[in-house]
Amino acid sequence: MERFRLAAARLPSSAMMSSLTRWVLAHKRTVAVFWVALTIAGVAAAGPASDALETEFSVPDKEGWETNVAISERYGGTGGDNAPLLPVVTLPQGKTADSPGVQRELERLDTRLERALPGSRIASYTSTGDKTFVSDDGRTVYSIIHPRPDRDSTFGENPRAERAARDAIDGATVAGKPVHLTGFDALAEASGEDSGGPGVLLEAVLGAAGALIVLGFVFASFLAFVPLVMAAVSIMTTFLLLYGLTQVTAVSPIVQFLIALIGLGVAIDYSLLVVSRWREERSHGRSGDEAVQKAMETAGRAVVFSGVTVAIGLLALIALPLPFLRSMGYGGMLIPLVSTLVAITLLPVVLAKLGPRLDWPHRRTD
Repeated sequence: MERFRLAAARLPSSAMMSSLTRWVLAHKRTVAVFWVALTIAGVAAAGPASDALETEFSVPDKEGWETNVAISERYGGTGGDNAPLLPVVTLPQGKTADSPGVQRELERLDTRLERALPGSRIASYTSTGDKTFVSDDGRTVYSIIHPRPDRDSTFGENPRAERAARDAIDGATVAGKPVHLTGFDALAEASGEDSGGPGVLLEAVLGAAGALIVLGFVFASFLAFVPLVMAAVSIMTTFLLLYGLTQVTAVSPIVQFLIALIGLGVAIDYSLLVVSRWREERSHGRSGDEAVQKAMETAGRAVVFSGVTVAIGLLALIALPLPFLRSMGYGGMLIPLVSTLVAITLLPVVLAKLGPRLDWPHRRTD
């Protein structure tokens, strides 16, 4: 509790918030142009920022991770942290991996895969004689293929190798049964990971559409659009900062979801606080900049406290010994801080210039 008291003591006082609001209202055009410019730059940076995110989930100082690194160094990347491909076949009843003729067909299958994936390491029952590659009943047989790493892919993904392996086993059979391909890349391709799902920004737009319905009920006026505009500015500006962060350190792709979803939530929350307080001041007879000033002296300070608290909570992730979680900490803290800045600078300008016209057809009540 003492830490929270100290943190609250360091937050802007009502006088400081009042001074900031007076400056913002005296420079409305400058503030508006500043945020519009950042938003446009953020729209342009959103794509490159997403592309620059790294999907490597490393676990340093752990035996499994260190072993993967050693395998990659020793075998030139064909193993370790690379996702393997696994051809698998289930033989018909009465046949096993040791049945006459089956091993020859399995050897031919290995040969086809070696030709299709030159430089790959292939471990199978026929090449090792290890029963690990055969099920307990002897009918299901699989191989492990570690293809050469694809320099254009991350986290061991190799869609080119997956396609080459799939083409190699196309039509291949063992004892009359077809050969199937599984593994990380094969499952991702089969589930349509690269082509079926909407992007994070589209998901945010869909979320915003649902939020607009609720905001329309709450505000009962065109002010329902204001929180969404604040959210759009906050999210796009944060993507701009995220792009800069990716140039300094590795950032997990999960951060983009944090930005979109937390950004949408906190921006709406902060806007609700300020706009509701502004409406109260107007219902008490204040108008123009005076109503905005009074709203920011109270609700604005609450927004700063909330934003800083959320940022500190996310930043606490840097204490964890996993790099991708750390990146979520210092990447995720950007969105509440940016949302706070938007709420205490751009939102007062919007309320002062457009608020009374947007607050229609709502009837002001105390």
